[in-house]
Amino acid sequence: MNASEHRDSFARYLAKQLIANKEYSLQVVPEAAPLKAAADIVLMRSDGMTMTIMCLIDREADPSKRFGLSPDRIHEIGSSCLKYAGKINNAQMPIVVQIIEVGAASPTHMDFERLRPYKRKSLRSKVVISAMVIDTTARKIWSNALLHGWTHRHGYMGKLLREPRATDAEIQERTSVVPVAKNGFPFLTYALLALLGAIFAAELIHGVGPITGLGAPSLSTLIAFGGLNKSLVLESSEWYRVLTAIILHGDVVHVVMNGLSLLFVGYLLEGLVGRLWFAALFIIGGLCGSAMSLMLNDASVISVGASGAIMALFTAAYVCSFRLPLAAGRTLIQMQLMRVIIPALIPLVTTRTGAHIDFGAHLGGALSGILVGLLLLKSWARTSLTPRFRAAAATIVVAGYAVMAAAAIPVAKNFPRYGSVVILIPDNQLPTTDADALATADLTSRYPDDPRSHWFRAVTLIKANQVADAENALRAALAKWDGAKWQLQPEFEVRLRIVLAEILMHQRRSEEAKSIAAPACTSDHNSSLRSQLSQLQLCG
Repeated sequence: MNASEHRDSFARYLAKQLIANKEYSLQVVPEAAPLKAAADIVLMRSDGMTMTIMCLIDREADPSKRFGLSPDRIHEIGSSCLKYAGKINNAQMPIVVQIIEVGAASPTHMDFERLRPYKRKSLRSKVVISAMVIDTTARKIWSNALLHGWTHRHGYMGKLLREPRATDAEIQERTSVVPVAKNGFPFLTYALLALLGAIFAAELIHGVGPITGLGAPSLSTLIAFGGLNKSLVLESSEWYRVLTAIILHGDVVHVVMNGLSLLFVGYLLEGLVGRLWFAALFIIGGLCGSAMSLMLNDASVISVGASGAIMALFTAAYVCSFRLPLAAGRTLIQMQLMRVIIPALIPLVTTRTGAHIDFGAHLGGALSGILVGLLLLKSWARTSLTPRFRAAAATIVVAGYAVMAAAAIPVAKNFPRYGSVVILIPDNQLPTTDADALATADLTSRYPDDPRSHWFRAVTLIKANQVADAENALRAALAKWDGAKWQLQPEFEVRLRIVLAEILMHQRRSEEAKSIAAPACTSDHNSSLRSQLSQLQLCG
């Protein structure tokens, strides 16, 4: 394997590249020794979970050479090596055996027929066998496994076959061990855990309204502390919520589960990419999670939690784990990460009386982690312990955490307004018919802060042809809307404005009617209601 480049056959060149770049080794387990007699070069790669044995037959050096062992014998050898593969949920992981004949001539029909039987005996077989022919003159690859053939033609082997060869010095440089930082104590991870715990304790101690269930703060508490809500962000320009929502949680289970997830990923990623990039990824993931949540969620939803930020850490950890050598348990680490990533990306949304732990935040955080992870992995210098762009990471960290700290000012300023408890009409007391509305005239006295109580009174007054009093009731409902809008559907406000605008139009107060209807005209909710506004010529 030390011959100069111009003497190397492609089989020897391929072996050098696989050893340098794909962590193959010339050392094979004793059970695979018979393969050495049947092939010119035998390589092995094991990650503790699966094992791949590659047999290269150099037909450039000897055109008459053919692989000599039968498919049954290969299966026996593979079966004897299964003890070196791991198990997942008690399911045995496979042994892969690849036979690759490399020659300067195109394979014949006899070659195809001879190699075609070298394949997996059944879908349940744990010994996965395949055969391949590489034609170095035509630069083509044939495989008896259709998908594998396409993969090899357009993947790593096809690239080596088509591109100019690297020199031995260049290959040797790639063979050097990639330095990986040792996992120390994850101080930043524990600092973030302490922050999340302290903020949640503040939600319970200084929150407004009753604590329900397993330590669940009221919705008013979540909004007052900076929970994410589309209408408050987009309509009231309270953009600080895209950051403050990251450090809030909906109940004890929520904060504990996120804390355990952060602890798990922190032990791996903080040491791998360094504290600067770990902190930056938390901020980036949180922001992207909030952005996706705003895009996908309804205006009435309150979203809280560090899930988006933590998902970014998990997906970035998965991408950056390819920096780890196989011997460091890379495959097992990636499998453990995927056990968290996949369930978190299943589009199921958990809602607790309007509080939201949402798929949108998970998705936004996961995508940002993948993108940043790829940037770090692709630009990571081979000889460096940590990724590049540390100055950019420092800028993100300083800016992000400074803005998060500064958000305490608008939170404190708005706390008295959002911290008031809005008691809504219980669902079982809501009128369902006009007759019910007439029978519950005292709703406004029992639930004065619920705009729906004033709406039901207005409906009753309209039926009684008391238009002036109905107008006052509708205006009262609109006045109460801001205090309860994150607990009610946004279509309700649109309906309020339409009915009030209709009353004003009948009184020939068209300019006032258009002013009342204007917010409803630009609403993206309920196209049938917007059509009603257009028919009344209240928009535009």
